Amino acid sequence: MDSKAPEQSLAKGIISALTGLFFLSLIAVCVKLAGKTGAKLGWIVFMQYLAAFGLSLALSGRDKFRNIKPANYKLEILRGSAGVISFLLFAAAMTEIPMVDASLLQNTAPIFIPIIGLIWLKDVVEKRIWLGILIGFIGIILIIKPDGNVFKIGDLIGLASGILLAISYVAMRIITRSDGFKTILFYFSLSAMILSLPLGIIYWSNPPIEGWLYSLAGGVLLVAYLNMQQYSYKHTEASKLSPFNYFVVIYIGLLDWWLFGHVPDVLTIIGIAIVSIGGILAIIHHEKDKKEIKHSWH
Repeated sequence: MDSKAPEQSLAKGIISALTGLFFLSLIAVCVKLAGKTGAKLGWIVFMQYLAAFGLSLALSGRDKFRNIKPANYKLEILRGSAGVISFLLFAAAMTEIPMVDASLLQNTAPIFIPIIGLIWLKDVVEKRIWLGILIGFIGIILIIKPDGNVFKIGDLIGLASGILLAISYVAMRIITRSDGFKTILFYFSLSAMILSLPLGIIYWSNPPIEGWLYSLAGGVLLVAYLNMQQYSYKHTEASKLSPFNYFVVIYIGLLDWWLFGHVPDVLTIIGIAIVSIGGILAIIHHEKDKKEIKHSWH
């Protein structure tokens, strides 16, 4: 019986991670569908984070708010700020380029994590990691397909989203050593709601009921994704789950094709494969034996 326990835990970790990533891909679909009802992007994002904060408040209330004192306020604010700005840039990129391209560029984060670790944590970046980073950047070039002049603005916005997401990930992996899931969720959703509030006011919308439902559903799906993520990390090490992060690009690609009729070209498909390989190599080698950035959900 004991010999089967690790396998069962690994299966739970993988299944919950893949389920969570599907929820994450549905958030992008909700944003796009809400936009089609006439709702403005700033309002959509604010409503999403308002719903997420409402749920996190309810979860904290069940524990009589014992979990709202974090060990590191600065890192909580940094993680929340970087995360919400990354999502705003991702949502903005979707208005300029296909959804699958925007998703892939945001998910270049694993390629940037070792670089962020080098600058922030003074990590030594081994040759194997640089190889993964180089492979990843080759894939990015294939996806962006720059013309003779400049990169498209949507591609640059998507890349910026990936860099900020990498900062958010590194901050989160440090925070998880001292703060629990509900604490992180509370401060992330609070930071996100406050940061997006001005956008919600400036771009206030009153779309049909579908627009409200899609926007609020995005917040519910965000909490569901984060909950599945923390559940998966309880069963499996982050380094073993990192390769599965690219399933969100596959999910979004299929949803983009099914719902919006967009079929990526051959170069984009090749680029997705190359970025995925590069990101997997970079993050697996970087997380190996790096205790200070491993998840420790409790």
